[in-house]
Amino acid sequence: MGNKRKTLALAVSFLLGGTTLRAGLAMAAPTTMPATAPAANPAAPSAPDMTGLSLEDLMNVEISSVSRQKQKVAEAPAAVTVIGQDDIENSGMYTIPDLLRLAPGMDVARIDGNKWAISSRGFNQQFSNKLLVQMDGRSVYTPLFGGVYWDSVDYVLADLDRVEVVRGPGATMWGANAVNGVVSITTKSARDTQGFLLDGRGGNDQQEGSVRFGGKIDDNTYFRVYTKYRNFEDQNFASNKSANDSWDSSQTGFRIDRYASPSDTLTLQGDIFGEELNQTDIVPAYTPPFSALRNDGFTTDGGNLLGRWTHRVSDTSDLSLQLYYDRFDRYDDVFNYQQNTYDLDFQHRFALGDRNELIWGAGYRLVGDRLEAFGGNSFEPLHRVEQIANAFVQDDLTLIPDRLHLFLGNKLEYNTYTQVENEPGGRILWTPDDRNSVWGSIARAVRTPTRYEEDGNIIGGEAAVQGMPAQLVYQGNHNLVSEELLAYELGYRVKPARNFSVDVSGFFNHYQHLMGEELVGSSVAMQPAPHLVINNQWDNHLYGDSFGTELSAAWNVTDRCKLMGSYSLIDIQLHHDRADTGSTEGYLESTTPQNQAQIRSYLKLTRNVQLNAGVYYTGPLAEGHIPANFRVDLGAIWRPVDHLEIGVGVQNLLDNQHPEFTSLGSYTAATESPRAFYGRLTMRF
Repeated sequence: MGNKRKTLALAVSFLLGGTTLRAGLAMAAPTTMPATAPAANPAAPSAPDMTGLSLEDLMNVEISSVSRQKQKVAEAPAAVTVIGQDDIENSGMYTIPDLLRLAPGMDVARIDGNKWAISSRGFNQQFSNKLLVQMDGRSVYTPLFGGVYWDSVDYVLADLDRVEVVRGPGATMWGANAVNGVVSITTKSARDTQGFLLDGRGGNDQQEGSVRFGGKIDDNTYFRVYTKYRNFEDQNFASNKSANDSWDSSQTGFRIDRYASPSDTLTLQGDIFGEELNQTDIVPAYTPPFSALRNDGFTTDGGNLLGRWTHRVSDTSDLSLQLYYDRFDRYDDVFNYQQNTYDLDFQHRFALGDRNELIWGAGYRLVGDRLEAFGGNSFEPLHRVEQIANAFVQDDLTLIPDRLHLFLGNKLEYNTYTQVENEPGGRILWTPDDRNSVWGSIARAVRTPTRYEEDGNIIGGEAAVQGMPAQLVYQGNHNLVSEELLAYELGYRVKPARNFSVDVSGFFNHYQHLMGEELVGSSVAMQPAPHLVINNQWDNHLYGDSFGTELSAAWNVTDRCKLMGSYSLIDIQLHHDRADTGSTEGYLESTTPQNQAQIRSYLKLTRNVQLNAGVYYTGPLAEGHIPANFRVDLGAIWRPVDHLEIGVGVQNLLDNQHPEFTSLGSYTAATESPRAFYGRLTMRF
C-alpha cells in the first residue's frame, strides 16, 4: 500500500507540478473540422497539429448528436462531451470502449479480455440496454440483448474525426433505446485522409497494426482503403491463473466521398471483419459451489455497406438520405446468432420565417435474425423479423435572437414488440453573454423489450436452496411493455477567464416499468442429478429514481500546458411493486459506482516531445464486492521528423492487475485488468 501511495503521489505531482516545465501543449479536443478544400499535398501530408485549440475554438466545435444538425458545443442544450483526435492520440487508449473513459459520467468497466460493460447514468451491465451507439449514422445496438458487442466496434483510430457522447435521453431525435445516453462515432472524410498511414502498437497485453491509403479518383472524388489487425493476450483471474480470454480480430474497409457539386456530397463506405475470441464460462454444477469454469472459443464476423447523399439548399436548409445494410454473425457454445439489418433514413432542415428552424425526418428499419441455442437454452421462434418505422420533428424557436432558444420536438415510432411509442422532448438554452450559457430539458424516452426477454428460455446458473442444488431458469414473456423514463436536466457552462472553462449538469430521472425477474414456480428434476428448477419470468415490475451531477473543467495553464478534470455522482433507488418478486433491483442499483473522477494533463516538453498523464478514480461496486480503484496512465510522444511519431507508455501503473466488474449476471467469468506497457510507431507519407 505504501508503494502505491508513493506512485500515486508521483503521478499527481506530474499532473499538477509539471506546469513549471518549459512545456508545450497538445489539446485534448477535436482538431479536425469538416474540410473546405482538398489536402495540399496528398503524397506528403504534414503531421497533425498538436498545439491544440483554444477554449474559444473548443466551444465552437460543431456536433450533430444532440439535434441531428450541426451546432456548436456551446449552443448544445444537453450534457455533451466531444472526444477528438488529440484526445485519442494523447490518452494512450487503444480501443473505442476505453476512449469513452475520457467522457465525464461514463461508466466503463472491462469484464475480461474482450468484453466491456459501458453505460451512461447507471444500469451498467455487459449489455447495457439504455445506451444507443452508432457509427457514421449506423446503429451498432444489438436487438438480441439490447446492448453492444464492443469487441466488434473498431476502426483505424487515426481516421476517427470525433466521438460525441451525450449523457441523458436522446429519444426525441434518435428513437427508442436512447434512454440514458447516445454515443456517436464519426470517421473522417476520405478527403481528409490522403496518403499512406502505417501504425503499429505492441506491448505485454496486445499487439496491433493498421495500414491505410487515401487517394483521388478525380478532382472531386476521394477514397481511402484500410486494413487493421489486433491481438490481445490472456488476462488473469485474481489467483493469477490465466483466464484464457485472448482475442484476435481483423478488419478491412473503404470510404469514397464525391463532391458532385458545391451543394451535393455522396458517400459510400463499408467494412468487413472477423474475430476469434476466447473466454472462460461459468457453467452449472450440481455439487458445491454449484458452478464450474469452462474454456470456450467462439467466432464473430460481419460487414456493412452504407450510402449517404447530402444536399445543401441554402445556409438555412439542407437534406440527407442514408441507406445501409449490416450483417452480424456470432457463434459460441451457448448461441449461434445471425442478424441482417436494412435501414433507410431521411431528414430535412429548413427555416420557417426568421425565428423558426425546423428539422424533420422519417426512417424504416428491418432486422431479421436466426437463433440456435445449446445447453438447455432455447428460443421460440428461432427466426424473427423486427420492423421499426419512425417519424420525428423538432422546432428550434428563437425567442430572443442570440440569447434565448426553445427546442420542441417529438418522435413517433412503431416497433414489432410494443407497437407505437411516443417520445416527446423540450429543451431551452439561454446565453446571456459570450461567457455563460444555461440550459434545461424535459424528455420522455423508452427502452423496448429484446428478443432475449420476449422469446428466450435461458439457464441463468446454479444456486443452493437449503443445501440442495437449484437451477435458475429465465423465461421469456410476450406481454412485456417498454421501460419508460421521464428525465429532467439542468446545465450551466461558464468561461470565467479566457483560459478556463467549467461545465456542470444535474439530472433527475424517474423510471417506470423497468424489467426484472418474477418467480413463477419451481419443480424437482432428477437428471443429471437431483436438483430444484426455479423458474423466473421477465416482467415490468420495477420502478424508481436516479439523480446526480457531472462536473468538468478545462484549464489552459500556459500556451503549452493544459489540465482537464471531471467528477460525477449518481444515486439510484429502485423498488418493486410486487411482494413475491426477486431482488433484481438490488443488482441494478449496485453495478454502477456512485462516484467517479479523473484529471488529465497534456504537456509539451520540447517542440517534438510531449508528455501525457491521467489519473482515473472509480468508486466501489457493491455487486461482486469490487473495490474502488485508481488507474494511472503515463505516456510520452516523440516526433523526430514531420512524418514519424514514436510513443511509449504505461496503463494501470498502480496495480499489477485489478478487477473492474462482476461475473454476476453474465455467463462470462470476470478477469482482472493488467498493468500494460506499450510502444507505438506511426508513419505518414
